[in-house]
Amino acid sequence: MEKLFWGMVGGCTVAFAILLGMYLNKAGVIGAEPETATELVSETETETETEGGLLVENGELPADIQSLIEDSQTNYSQAMKVFEDESSEAASREAAETQKTMTSSGSTPGTSDSNPKTNGSVDANRNDNHDYFLESPTEQEEESESESEEASTEQFKPEEKKSSEYEYTLFQDHVAIKKYVGSAATLDVPDTIDGQPVTEILDSAFASSKTLVRITLPDTVVKLGKNVFKSSEYLVDVTLPDQLNEMGEGVFDSCSKLARVTIPDGVTRIGKKTFNECTDLRTIKLTNDIEIIEEQAFNNCAKMELTKLPSSLRRVDKEAFTGCAKMTLTKWPTDLEFIGESAFEGCTAITFVKLPGTMKTMMANAFQGCTGIETLEIKSGIEAIPETAFSGCTGIKEVTFPKSVISIGDNAFSGCTALESVSIPKNTLSIGSSAFSGAVFTEVTISSKCSYQTNSFPEKAKIENY
Repeated sequence: MEKLFWGMVGGCTVAFAILLGMYLNKAGVIGAEPETATELVSETETETETEGGLLVENGELPADIQSLIEDSQTNYSQAMKVFEDESSEAASREAAETQKTMTSSGSTPGTSDSNPKTNGSVDANRNDNHDYFLESPTEQEEESESESEEASTEQFKPEEKKSSEYEYTLFQDHVAIKKYVGSAATLDVPDTIDGQPVTEILDSAFASSKTLVRITLPDTVVKLGKNVFKSSEYLVDVTLPDQLNEMGEGVFDSCSKLARVTIPDGVTRIGKKTFNECTDLRTIKLTNDIEIIEEQAFNNCAKMELTKLPSSLRRVDKEAFTGCAKMTLTKWPTDLEFIGESAFEGCTAITFVKLPGTMKTMMANAFQGCTGIETLEIKSGIEAIPETAFSGCTGIKEVTFPKSVISIGDNAFSGCTALESVSIPKNTLSIGSSAFSGAVFTEVTISSKCSYQTNSFPEKAKIENY
C-alpha cells in the first residue's frame, strides 16, 4: 500500500510539472530573450489582462490549470488517507502480536527481560566478550587448533634415512628399522640410531637374508612387524628383547635352520605362521602370558621338543602344531576353550591329552594320527566330539565321555585299534557313521533315544540301552 501511495503522488507531480512547463512556455518565460529590469517592473505594475488572457486580476492560474491542481490534491488526500488507514492497521497488528508474545513468555507490559534485545539495541555482553564480533568463534578456535597441529606435524615430520647397514625412519622420539642392507653373519642391532631409541622392526626388515646366522635385538625394541626374518635360510639363533610385546605374522616363517628361540614375557599372541616350516627348531620357551596361538604358528616344526603349553592359553587355531612329531605335552592348560581343525594332527609324541571343563569347541581332525596318545581325559563342558577328531589314535585304550557330550561325529575314533572300553552317557543323542569302526570293544550301552548307524560301532559289539 505504501508503494501505491508514493506511485500516486509521483504521478500527480509529473502531471503538474508538465502543465506548468506548458504554461510557462506559452507565457514566453521559457525560450524568451532576457528582459531588462525596467520592462519587468513595468509589466508587473500594469498587468491587467482580460478574461481571454493567462491570468486574471487576482493573480490566480487559468481555470484548466487550477482544475488539474485540485484533482491532484484530491488524489493526494485520498492516497494519504489510505496510507494512514493501512499504517494504523499495521500498528494495531504489531501491538497485538507483541502482547501475545509477552503473554506466552510470561512477561507483562512494563517489565523488561534479563537480557533485552530491541531493534537497534546493542548487546551489552559484547564489550566483555572479544569473540562477540567473530562470525563463528568455535569454528575459528578449531581452525586455529588444526593449524597448530599441522604446524607441529610438519615440524616433526618423519625422515627416511639410510646408513651403511640400515634403511630406517627417524621419528621425533624413536627409530623404526625398515631394511637391513649389511652383510654380517653375526649382528647386534644398536639400541639407538641418530640419538633416538630403536623401538620397532618393520615388515620384512631382515627377510631373505643370505648371511645372517645370529642376531640380537636390543631391549628398546617392543614390536616386530610381519615376516621380519622370513626365509632367512642361514639364521640359527635369535635373541629377542625382554620388552617385546608384539610379534606380527610370519616373523620366522621358513627359517629352516632356526634352532632356538625364547619368547619374552609380555607377548600374548603367537601370530599366523610365526614359526611355520622351521624344520630345525628344537628349543622354544613360551611365556605363560600367551593366550592365543594362531593358524600354522608352528606348522611342521618336526624337531620341536615342547613339553607344555602356556598356562593362560585359551585358543589353538587351525594347524597350529600340525606335524610337530617331537612335541610331548605332558601338561595342558586349564583354561583352554578352542582347538581348531587339525591343530595337533600328526603330533605322534603326545601321550596324554586332557580337555578341561572350559572347552567349548573342538574342530575336525584335531588329534588325527596322534598315535602316541595313551590316556584321554575329557572333562564336562564340551558338547560335540567332531568328525575324525581322534581318528587313527592307535594308543588310546579307554574313553569315558562326560554328560555334556550330545553328539559324536563321523569317524571320530575310527582306527583306534587299541580302544577296548567306551562309556557313552544317556545324554548322547547322535553317533555318526564309522564313529568307532576298527575299535576292539565288544559291548556298549547307549540311550534308547540315541540315533546311530549300522557301522557306528565294531561289527561284533553288543549294543544295549539305558
